[in-house]
Amino acid sequence: MNLKEKIKSFTAEAVEKVYGEKLDFIPLLYPDQKSFGDYATSSAMVLAKKLKKNPKEIAAALAQELGKREEFEKVEVAGAGFVNFFLGNEFINSELLNVLENVDYGKNDSLKGRKILLEFVSANPTGPLHIGHGRWAAIGDTLARMLRFCGADVSTEFYINDAGNQINLLLQSVAAVKEGKEVPENGYHGAYIQELAAKEGDPVELLLETQKKTLLSFGVDFDRYFSEKELHQGGKVKDTLEFLKKSGYGYEKEGAFWFKSTEFGDDKDRVLVKSDGEMTYFAVDIAYHRNKISRNFNELITVLGADHHGYVKRMEAAVKVLCREVDKNINLSMVIGQLVNLFRDGEPVRMSKRTGDMISLDEVIEEIGVDAGRYFLVMRKADTPLDFDMGLAKKKSDENPVFYVQYAHARISGILRNYSGEIKKNLLEIVDSPESRDLAVELVKFPEAVEEAAASLEPHRIPIYLENLANLFHRFYHQNRVISEDREATEKRILLIQAARNIIRKGLFLIGVDSPEKM
Repeated sequence: MNLKEKIKSFTAEAVEKVYGEKLDFIPLLYPDQKSFGDYATSSAMVLAKKLKKNPKEIAAALAQELGKREEFEKVEVAGAGFVNFFLGNEFINSELLNVLENVDYGKNDSLKGRKILLEFVSANPTGPLHIGHGRWAAIGDTLARMLRFCGADVSTEFYINDAGNQINLLLQSVAAVKEGKEVPENGYHGAYIQELAAKEGDPVELLLETQKKTLLSFGVDFDRYFSEKELHQGGKVKDTLEFLKKSGYGYEKEGAFWFKSTEFGDDKDRVLVKSDGEMTYFAVDIAYHRNKISRNFNELITVLGADHHGYVKRMEAAVKVLCREVDKNINLSMVIGQLVNLFRDGEPVRMSKRTGDMISLDEVIEEIGVDAGRYFLVMRKADTPLDFDMGLAKKKSDENPVFYVQYAHARISGILRNYSGEIKKNLLEIVDSPESRDLAVELVKFPEAVEEAAASLEPHRIPIYLENLANLFHRFYHQNRVISEDREATEKRILLIQAARNIIRKGLFLIGVDSPEKM
């Protein structure tokens, strides 16, 4: 149990002991000002309505009870009835020793028992990956790392759309170039088509191998690549349509076959087979999700692009129907991402300098590197557009967030290389200044930062945490000389920065970014 959950538990116990009431939800937040403590709860205000008492009076009684706990230096009442918690130095020091002794400090079992299939990227094998695919790759891979860190059993999957009209158009486009003809107007016109035409082999397979190579260079290795052809060749799509018809959720109208998605909150029923007999993408997607469910996962997570907002309701409806077939309750979560706007030193980048086409993920990686690419693509909430400035990503200054965090790790590594003394890890007074306390408190919050990021499927919380931690380290470094003639102070500070390095390294690992020893 992380520290935040412990404080919630302590508060719930105090409420029950003082008032004989059980609160199912304990609100706990981080105060905006240090003078208001390390944590605060508004539980007294929640209780006030129930007990018909003054919230300040309730808060005072809770503070008195909670103040008896050894974890806190003090517990105070503030405002209209907030209870503010100040962690005790002895408790902070003991937690710091845990950080130092446990290389996987923060790793937990909060998501144990969740067997998750995580699908992301799933780009059509009709062209090179672009920066948008890079965002889904960075987000998806970070999600997998966080979920596993919290105890979940995660399998990652890339769904290959290697059947359908877009594949026919790709093959026609390559064939036209090989024959010296004009590419069909609705075909693919990128420079890569010329390159494919000059090669032997299946263009789809060649493009898929290129995509795999790009992803591997970006630090993303899928557990499985699932081909749409498997569904068609095995008759799984037809079987699924037949199941929907028999279950009463599929029906014929105007020569087409429809799915009753409105019964589950969708704004209209969806076509699965058009009147000309052509299957829609949605029909195949239902069959794919039926296959996912048959593989004994109890949770499905999919990272989708910005153009899939309308897709969520219908897919949720389909999964509910499919779950009835196997008598299971399987949770479906969809992370909808927004577009990436590329800039270079403030100027929009729309075309590749090399080919004149849309800039590829390979070119972005080549220009700024994997670390900057992954960090920038994860550092904003997935459902908000991302302005990605490649000029900023290459800067070696505090303006560049990935440099700022990595430099904190490198600076600590440099100090530790210069220290030749012994370190007593049983030293119980590591915190010896306001700056060291601020840094230490942030370090012991790492487990809850990761748990909350994993539970909410919001990987951007990790860069936010790391930047705040780096800021507190740099502030500590400028106010406190680490290696000095004061041996005891030196040992304390060496231990503190060792703990900081451990956490920075683990946080960067979770987003797939290296922790350099020198910069």
